[in-house]
Amino acid sequence: MRTPACVIALWMAVVAPLVAAEDFGSAPPFRSGDVVCFVGDSITHGGTYHAIVTLYYATRFPDRPLTTFNCGIGGDRASGIMSDEKYRLNVDILAHRPTAATIMLGMNDVGHGDYRGVTLTPEVEARRQASLTKYEESMRQLIGRLQAAGARLTLITPSIYDETTKLATASTTVSVGGNAALGRFADKVRGWAKEYGTGLVDFDRVMNAINTREQTKDSSFTVVGPDRVHPGPVGHFVMGYVFLRAQGMPKVVATIGVDARAGKASGAANCAISEVRTGPAGVNFVCTEQALPLVVPAEAKPALALVPFMRELNQERLLVTGLAAGNYELRIDDEPVGEFSAAALAAGVDLAENERTPQYRQSAAATRISGQRTSVGQQLRGLASQLYGLSKAKIDVSDAAAVEKALSARLAASTKDGKAPDARIKTALETFARRSELEREYVALAAKLRDACQPQPHRYALVRK
Repeated sequence: MRTPACVIALWMAVVAPLVAAEDFGSAPPFRSGDVVCFVGDSITHGGTYHAIVTLYYATRFPDRPLTTFNCGIGGDRASGIMSDEKYRLNVDILAHRPTAATIMLGMNDVGHGDYRGVTLTPEVEARRQASLTKYEESMRQLIGRLQAAGARLTLITPSIYDETTKLATASTTVSVGGNAALGRFADKVRGWAKEYGTGLVDFDRVMNAINTREQTKDSSFTVVGPDRVHPGPVGHFVMGYVFLRAQGMPKVVATIGVDARAGKASGAANCAISEVRTGPAGVNFVCTEQALPLVVPAEAKPALALVPFMRELNQERLLVTGLAAGNYELRIDDEPVGEFSAAALAAGVDLAENERTPQYRQSAAATRISGQRTSVGQQLRGLASQLYGLSKAKIDVSDAAAVEKALSARLAASTKDGKAPDARIKTALETFARRSELEREYVALAAKLRDACQPQPHRYALVRK
């Protein structure tokens, strides 16, 4: 049967090189036992791209404990962090004692007000240059402080501002030239990575390349979102993919390799195969994979049409040679999971997206735990954002009574003129009362995620039809 031309075109669009390998950046992988702080603004605060990275490490390297912390705050700038070292830097970031950290800042530092509905005058140009200068000064200070604290750094170029998408309804005036300005910030980040000897992850180049490619087909496409700034689940998954590519993560989850004719493992990788038994009806064996395929959250699945994540980072291959010609039913732990020809099995069958396998179900459970941890993390970040505001207002955020009083006063003020209470402040007050419980839950969910990803043996049987 011939493959439809539209399917071939889609496949070619995904597998064709989007950018050169070096355009992803290059960053060292996290080490076993690392404590990692992801520092940033609202795009990090949202907690999704680094949750994908954390989930990948949990499923791919279950023997490497890794503790990650969301240290993003909406609206933040490099200069904001360095102007509030007492809380934002020392309490919110360095108190975790990170052995590794990432920094992605710039979206707010660029000063969109100087690109939105303005005439370019010498004064505007001077303000734009001042924003770049301030960003450079503050980023250098932040890099220095984190390195002095012993954190191995990875710098991330700012994610893009999408000024080219044709939105049906525009929520804001376009910042004309805003993305080019972020590109200049990205150039600075690339230079600092070399100067300070840090890792580099390049969201800027890859996201721009995706936008350019997709908008030639659909002018309303955006890899970020309708506000042109904040990526949704698809954009965040793309960012997670770029991060993992920059770290040189392995393509293969495991290769379950067996020579049925010889009755032994053959070509196996990242798994242990034992008890191989062959007969006229087929072959069966026990396999313990040392990793799990990553189950892509449903809301992020459209990203698989944009980047070759499955091919480049998530292959789980069943490779069985020496079978007599014919079709075989694959059973894992006595449950049927698919039917394949001997030729297909000899070439290799990818099981990573097969929802009927026990390893897929195990990984799906891990994905749910990851989502729970992300949700708890976002509650804590909402509180951190309010504490940051109080700290900048010179309120001692280590004084619980002072915090409760200040937040209550701000909540009351938000109802002025009959307005509804500010939901962010209200939620922060509730979170503040439960902060110790939520912090413990955040840590406990990290341990639960690791436990959920531990290798399990499974009995495979290929039964001739």
